[in-house]
Amino acid sequence: MNAILGGITQVNGQSRSVAAVKLFWLAQGLRVLSASYAVWVLLRVVRWWTDSEKVIKNMGLYLGHDLSALTASPRMIAMALDLGAWLLLLAAVVCCWKSLGLLIREHTFTQPMARLLAWAGWLGALCQGLTLLMRPMQTYLMTAHLPPGEQVFRWAFYPHDLLSTLLCGMLLCFAYLIAWAVDVAEENRGFI
Repeated sequence: MNAILGGITQVNGQSRSVAAVKLFWLAQGLRVLSASYAVWVLLRVVRWWTDSEKVIKNMGLYLGHDLSALTASPRMIAMALDLGAWLLLLAAVVCCWKSLGLLIREHTFTQPMARLLAWAGWLGALCQGLTLLMRPMQTYLMTAHLPPGEQVFRWAFYPHDLLSTLLCGMLLCFAYLIAWAVDVAEENRGFI
């Protein structure tokens, strides 16, 4: 039973500050949200590429070509490319999950926590970079059955790409800041 007395909370017989309890719930929420995001992205990728009518209609409008003769194999190859990028996203989410788990258990910043957070940032950035590089290949796959003059390599950059890149950069920034703070704390402990 939780009892809040003067900024201290009793949880399972241990005293914790209100900030530590808030951090616990925030970290748990971020873990659930990151896992939910990975599942949501997987479902969107699979739903999009397996719906031939939607792909033919929407990609045809986007590329300005009639894609009614598009077969299943280019769509499945394009989906495999997206699933490859999704595996990087999943690895980033797992690293983030483990990093937050260490924060919950240790109640302090540690080098392993910072390392996992850095891995999450780098894997997320690789996922985003791969996604950007795959877009022209996917548009080519959608138009590969057309005559050579009508085949399309189209690259696109959307606002959410910038947001994802910023998020990965912020994860890396925090990871390196945490690692630096841990190093400074260790040096200061040596002086005492």
